[in-house]
Amino acid sequence: MEVYGTVLSKRALKILKQHEHDDKSISCVKSFLYDMLEPTPERGDMMYRYEHSVRVAENAAVISEAEGLPKDDLTIACLLHDVGYRECQDDFVRHQFYSADISKHYLENMGYCSDSLQEMIRGIALHNLTDKLPEDMTVFQMSIRDCDDIDRFDMIRTSMLLGKCVNEKTNEEIIASCNHAIDVTKWIMSLQRGTRTAQNMINEKCQKRIALLQDVLVQANKGFQY
Repeated sequence: MEVYGTVLSKRALKILKQHEHDDKSISCVKSFLYDMLEPTPERGDMMYRYEHSVRVAENAAVISEAEGLPKDDLTIACLLHDVGYRECQDDFVRHQFYSADISKHYLENMGYCSDSLQEMIRGIALHNLTDKLPEDMTVFQMSIRDCDDIDRFDMIRTSMLLGKCVNEKTNEEIIASCNHAIDVTKWIMSLQRGTRTAQNMINEKCQKRIALLQDVLVQANKGFQY
């Protein structure tokens, strides 16, 4: 039984075995992440997931340097936060638990001490939370979730959202979609963050998203004049 109750496949256990002698280098962790996600032409979403994880880790480097958090630990935890995505099949609401259990095996093999290991694993398991955070969630653990949110509101995901808001929709539908997206974005900005740096980064991304959505609203509203 794993810490978060997942059952790892033979495939996952085989990959863990192949990487049991990895060191704590970022290149090793990236290689492990890529093998676990295993992007293929049929699963291009796994390449997106890999590239997303790399961007989240880049956010971790910025936040850790600004806030004095352990840079290597936070960067590695952020690289691994979605490592269980392929393993969870269609049960995506539990991907964070698969990721935590896979990461536990992997990081134990690296020789992480119990305190660092617990911080990283719990942060990975809790990274999908929004407004209902445990009272004992540490700044380090919250920072994994914050780094993920920063990328989720970056320009790539904003572009994806804009497409959903406007693709083959009437002006009325576009206005409703954009207003809803703005409300969600403002709510994200209101959530508790682990550090001031993370709050500033998420605010910057969210403000850009809101500005683009408002530009769309201007054009959609003009459509009612004709």
